[in-house]
Amino acid sequence: MPLWRQSLVKSLHKTRSIPESRYFQIATANREGVPFCRTVVHRGLTDDNQLLVISDTRTDKYQQLSENNRCHVSWYFAKTREQYRFNCIASMVTKIEQPDLVEAQWEKLSDAGKKQFLWGRPGTPRQDESALNVEGDYSIVPAHFCVLSLNIENVDYLNLRGNPQHREWHEKDENDNWVSQSVIP
Repeated sequence: MPLWRQSLVKSLHKTRSIPESRYFQIATANREGVPFCRTVVHRGLTDDNQLLVISDTRTDKYQQLSENNRCHVSWYFAKTREQYRFNCIASMVTKIEQPDLVEAQWEKLSDAGKKQFLWGRPGTPRQDESALNVEGDYSIVPAHFCVLSLNIENVDYLNLRGNPQHREWHEKDENDNWVSQSVIP
């Protein structure tokens, strides 16, 4: 297990009672290179060290990653004062490509979470402030529900506790093995 993953697992464990520790920021860029950053929910870490996020194929995020699958993740744990920054390559996985993965992520959602994917196309005008209607059967995975699998290329870890602070750089070598180096914060 890479050192950065060991640290991340500890950070998640130490902050498991804090709901905000499940959220991180992901930055993408549109075809003109304009950056976009949004907060997403961490949905898991695969055996091969990929971060999982759920999404909707009708969103700007999906479109941006379709045009440029490189993205950046910033994840800060306030309780432990640790920051992880990941350079990633995103893969968008639909139920056509990997039905087991997509259906498993869908089943983990609450009914309220599932219904959010059936409110209509994200970003379109809303007619009024009344309750949003569910359009479809939320017991079935909608075609536009997808999983983003973020393949981590390198990790910049910073622990802000102590003086001096502690920072590490993690990347894969030519044999695809993770190597780590302490660096000046």
